[in-house]
Amino acid sequence: KIRVFPLFPFDSDLNFELFLIELLPGCEHLSPPHDTGVIEHVIVVEGIMEVLVGNQWQVLQCGEGLRFAANQPHGYRNTQKSLARIHDIIHYP
Repeated sequence: KIRVFPLFPFDSDLNFELFLIELLPGCEHLSPPHDTGVIEHVIVVEGIMEVLVGNQWQVLQCGEGLRFAANQPHGYRNTQKSLARIHDIIHYP
């Protein structure tokens, strides 16, 4: 299961939004591509999780982050036995 909490809703002046996302143990969430030019910044604030980018899962530990072009299929998963929390900043062109 995934829970999404908007921390900063979309701001049309700054072209970004920020979410706190909780991934419960065993959760896998796949996202369709965003429009060309959209960039996601994912920062793990608790636990360990994996991000799918370019058909490859990348493990991120607490305190680590990843930035990627979000105009491709991507996803998030938690294969651990404890909760994972991330900040997800989505920047629009």
